[in-house]
Amino acid sequence: MLKWLFWIDKSFWGKGVATKALQMFLNIEPKRPLYGHAAFDNYGSQKVMENCGFVRIGTETGFANARQAEIEEVVYRLDH
Repeated sequence: MLKWLFWIDKSFWGKGVATKALQMFLNIEPKRPLYGHAAFDNYGSQKVMENCGFVRIGTETGFANARQAEIEEVVYRLDH
């Protein structure tokens, strides 16, 4: 399974940088379905995935390295 993490410097938030980067990645990665996870309170990352066609399919618990704790994550899937 391919797993990738990203971080966008706060000075670039809300400028479409993460959305554009994900769109570019999706153009070169043909594998489908793809799954994405975001922290339950990370609305920016959730919006990026939604902007790129990912659909929310549920939640699960995952370990957040930045928080050094288990948290609820929102799970997304992209089929096309």
